Amino acid sequence: MTAKQSTMETENQDHRVCPHTIACMLDNPFRRLVQSPSRIVGPYIQPGDTAVDLGCGPGFFTIAMARLVGAKGRVIAVDLQPQMLAHVRRKALKRSVMDRIELHQCGSESLGVTSEADFILAFYMVHEVPDAASFFKETRTILKKGGRLLIVEPRFHVKKAAFDAMIALAIQKGFTVVDRKGGRRVLLT
Repeated sequence: MTAKQSTMETENQDHRVCPHTIACMLDNPFRRLVQSPSRIVGPYIQPGDTAVDLGCGPGFFTIAMARLVGAKGRVIAVDLQPQMLAHVRRKALKRSVMDRIELHQCGSESLGVTSEADFILAFYMVHEVPDAASFFKETRTILKKGGRLLIVEPRFHVKKAAFDAMIALAIQKGFTVVDRKGGRRVLLT
């Protein structure tokens, strides 16, 4: 085990999941000004794609992704909490995009997604995963050849060393860095 892996495992021991009770804080107009879903994921999603929103929460990115994949594409919204998925369902029905969204409740130890994806988003969630090595191994298996994984982690939860260790672990599990966006954001293939 390397020092980086040890640091990541130590930091990941505090892998509390963001509770569904604060869904309104995760999905609000002010956040859209700072973190525009279309601007963040738009460059990576084409009409007809299959996109996966890991740790989708209340669907902050899911709805934008559903619009980007279009009527022939699909978005798999994955979350551990059924209450978050219920929130996504209500929101998607209201915005008339539920026909292109598949809701998937994962387990704490496995994503359980079997579909292949053109694009996977892991926004502010990898630090919540109890076993990052298994997470990256499983994520790698569902990403199509040439597909992209965008990881974004919050500076206020994930130190630079822990993020670097996280990315090193992803590389160890078969990913390649395409673009390091600065801060705690990286695009992998």
